[in-house]
Amino acid sequence: MNEMLERDDLMLLNAAMAGVLEPVAPPPALKAQILFAVRGIPQDSVILRSHEGRWTKLADGVRVKTLSFDKARNTATLLMVLEPGSILPEHEHRGPEQTFVVSGSCRIGALSLRAGDYHAAGAGSHHGTVLSDEGCELLLVVDKDDCLAA
Repeated sequence: MNEMLERDDLMLLNAAMAGVLEPVAPPPALKAQILFAVRGIPQDSVILRSHEGRWTKLADGVRVKTLSFDKARNTATLLMVLEPGSILPEHEHRGPEQTFVVSGSCRIGALSLRAGDYHAAGAGSHHGTVLSDEGCELLLVVDKDDCLAA
């Protein structure tokens, strides 16, 4: 509780001081160092570390994590993990789906995919059962509506 009060007090003090203090330009060497450090990093970039984000269970041994949404293209980029022996039931796709096998292997219906393989399915396609004997990690780009329906 005291920690919370101290933080709130510091935030209030900070806000009060910000209105009173005149801005001071950093020394030229420090400014150059800061600008060099952030050079080349797009201002609209997003980083999601491996331990960040939320995993959602889709089926026994199958989980998915949303990495990003692209509003302009109406797509979602997902990371999906299938544990060894897991099965994702067959399903329909409203929009297109792109799949890249990051590691392991899986079967989508009669199609076998291994690490490094890419598969694209068009809008309105029917997806056969996805099975993974050894387990796999998939990078998917799907229609946002398909992602939200999952």
